[in-house]
Amino acid sequence: MADISIRTYKSGDYEAVRALFAEGMLSYVPSTIVHLLKRPLVYIPISMSLITLHVAFRSYLLSLLGVASLLAAGFLLLKTMFRMYINKCHRGDLLNIEESYMTGQDSCFWVAESNGRVIGMVGVQPVPGSCHAVLLRRLSVTKSQRHRGTARKLCMTVIDFARQRGYKQVTLDASTLLHAGHRLYQRLGFQITKVKQNLAGKFVNSAIIYYTYHIQ
Repeated sequence: MADISIRTYKSGDYEAVRALFAEGMLSYVPSTIVHLLKRPLVYIPISMSLITLHVAFRSYLLSLLGVASLLAAGFLLLKTMFRMYINKCHRGDLLNIEESYMTGQDSCFWVAESNGRVIGMVGVQPVPGSCHAVLLRRLSVTKSQRHRGTARKLCMTVIDFARQRGYKQVTLDASTLLHAGHRLYQRLGFQITKVKQNLAGKFVNSAIIYYTYHIQ
């Protein structure tokens, strides 16, 4: 197994980082669909669609094909929503990574490298309006290289960076749909400080979890 090294971001990593972020986000589409299909409320519109189509066509086969088409459309819609979020981030802090993360004394961006290939990334920025907390951002590891401790190394890099600069807290937020990340954060000692859920989140049983790591 090749060694994994963590180093600071270089301008030559730009395309790899943006592609890694997109790949990482899209890899959660299947697990999000599984999560949605486990929600009983999701089956209400599916059942209503099936009944409506059967009344219209008087055919179980056509009704099932119609529901299958609606589910396929829902899959494409979900993927489109993920892509819209990716594009938003690509136009935001990931548009100019050096300006967003590498110019300030208390911000930075790192990549994880294995066999000369970028396989992971993470960034940190000061929390606006706070002099004692930083924000961990854009943690991502390519799917084929997960479960090798890379994400943990990247998180610890951020924590050590914050400690060296005298910060007392590392904060982050993550959707409950990104299951693996929550297990990692809690194992590292991050504590849940807030849970935010809107109406759509209640329907699909998802929320944004806010975490804080207290530096000793």
